[in-house]
Formats: sequence, structure tokens, C-alpha cells
Amino acid sequence: MLSIQEIKKYSYFKNLSENCLKEVSTQLETLIVPPGTEIVKQNAPADYMYFIKNGEVEVTRRNKHGQNAKITNLKTGEIFGEMALLTCSSRHNTVTALSEVTLYRLGRSDFDSILLKDASLKRLIEGKICDYKSYNEIKTLQPLALLTPEKMSALMEKFLQKSYKKGEVIINEGDLGDYYYIIQKGKASVKRGDNIIDFITVGDGFGEEALIRDKKRNATITALEDVTLFALNKDDFNELLKKSHLDYTFSEDIAENSMSKYVFIDVRIPPEYEEDHIAGAINIPLEELRSKFSELDPNTEYLTYCTNDSRGMAAAFLMASQGFKAKNLRGGLSSWLGPFINQKNGIYYPQNEGMSEDEEDAMIERLLNKKKSLAQ
Repeated sequence: MLSIQEIKKYSYFKNLSENCLKEVSTQLETLIVPPGTEIVKQNAPADYMYFIKNGEVEVTRRNKHGQNAKITNLKTGEIFGEMALLTCSSRHNTVTALSEVTLYRLGRSDFDSILLKDASLKRLIEGKICDYKSYNEIKTLQPLALLTPEKMSALMEKFLQKSYKKGEVIINEGDLGDYYYIIQKGKASVKRGDNIIDFITVGDGFGEEALIRDKKRNATITALEDVTLFALNKDDFNELLKKSHLDYTFSEDIAENSMSKYVFIDVRIPPEYEEDHIAGAINIPLEELRSKFSELDPNTEYLTYCTNDSRGMAAAFLMASQGFKAKNLRGGLSSWLGPFINQKNGIYYPQNEGMSEDEEDAMIERLLNKKKSLAQ
């Protein structure tokens, strides 16, 4: 049983009256759980709140794509499970023991009894719920679901909230890219030229391609109903999201006998793919990638590429933000040293697709040196 002084160490309870503290101390049950135990499970009925005496737990939430988004870790001296009791709802999250954990738990009826006796405790918990609800909602938007809590905290300070009425254009094809967007509420259409090519809704991110490729917008996004967005400017996108979701591998790091480990995705348009591509690669143009996610295997390792880098980078970002194991093949087809289909003259030189002159020169020099070393 916890003493009154020990209960006061838990932030919610430090200002409770002596009578309430005594009541809590007599109603707590002790529970010891081994590592890996799901202490509470998302969507399950709520019957207890928990005090962590020692050990560490992880709080996660499964998003609409079936991925577990990490919310936070909790350690000795912290509390969880109280929000579902207060709101009379099912569990919002899953809490799993990361180590052996010793807990004290308080049942629903005892919790309700204490709230009735101490209005200040109820106000304190209600305030925390309001803050936590905002964090939890943003955290499970798909492009953010796989970020660490530290990155999430930084992003929450940077986001702007923007609203658009039904029929209003959010971005215009041909405009310069300045923001990355995530839909918080509503639905929008994606139109290229005269054709609607896609629809996007709550949790979907868009606008990354123009920022990553440093190109103009290649589609018009129009609100189909009233839409609320989170907007992140280009500098913050590059620093906080691009770095989190965009990873690379180099051609020389892939041994020919390990190619079967990967699925190569050529994200160029079909005529480019048919002219020359990496042996065994499949062709999914960048413009169609979102619509193909349901056909891809989240357990497979993917390498995306284009002629050089820019479309391949945008594809790797999109896939990684959805939880796929995807990296960009740095330098794309221009840097590839392995087997080609219809390769030309043994080397495919860059055509300055999103690369600076210095980067292009350095890549060509590196490739030529590699060719020489292989020939020796």
C-alpha cells in the first residue's frame, strides 16, 4: 500500500485533502507485470487508472493505416489511464510494459468517488485531457505518426492552421512551393491539367514534391468541402519532416548478390522506364504512387529512383511517411553500377535533374573512379 507521502509525489494528487489521500491509499491494488505485457489496449473498456511505482511503459496508438504510432514513454512516478475513466470512454491508446513494471491501480468507482469529493483534482485532469487530446489528434495524422515525441513537440510549435471554404483553391498548378500541408478536417481533389487524378482526406499530407524537388507545383488542390489544414513552411519541413522520413543508399553499397533483398521502384514515366531501367525494377510513376500504396508490402525493403535524385527522393519520402521501408537510391539511374535493361555505353550520365553543378561533377568523378577500380 502507498503511504500518503508517496501518493503526494504523483502530480495529480499532491494537493488532495488528507481525507482523500487516506481513501486513495486504502483503495490501491498492487500489480506486477513482465516486459511486453499490454497493460491497457486501445478501444478496450476502461476500468482502472494506474500509478507507476517502478519500471517503464510505452504508449502507442494504432492509426487508420494499421501502424502503431508511438505517443510517449512513461516512467516511475507517472500516471496513465485516468482520461478514459473521466470521459467514460474506451481506451484511446495501448500501454505496454518495456521492462518489469510495478503498478498501483485504482478502480473506476473509487476514482469517481474521489473526483466527487475533490473538484480541484477534476479540473486538473480535465485541463490535461484538453492538451493531450490536441497532441494525440495531431500525432496520429499519417505523416506524423512515426515521429518521435521530441520531433512532434518541435512540429507543434511550427504548424500554422489554415482554413479553406468548399470550392476554394488551396494550391495552384505552376505556383512555387512554399508550404507542406496535412489535412486535419475535410476533403480535397487533386487535379492536373483538366483531369482529376486523386482525392485526399483527413490525415493525408501533400505539397512535399515541390519542396523536395525545388520545382513548381505540378497539380491544383481544391477543397471539396470546408477544409482545415496544418501548414509547415519549407525551411521547417526540410529540417523536421524531410530529415525524419528521407533516407538514402548508394549504388556501391549494394552487392549484386544482394539485389534480391530489395524491390526497386522506378518512379519515372513509362517511356523513360522502357528506354532504360535497373534490371528487375517495377515502374510506378511518382504521380501514381499514392494510389498504389495498398498494393505494396510494408515488410519489403524498397529502393526508389529516377534519372538522378529528385523524383526518387519525393517517392522515398512519401513511402517512408506511410510506414514503408523505403530509401532513395542516391544519384538514381545515373549512379547505378549494377545490371541494366537496355543500358547505354555502360554508364548513364546525369542530366541535372535537381542537382547542382558541383554535385553532378562530383558524382561523375566518383562513378568513373569506381568503374576504373572494377576494371583493374
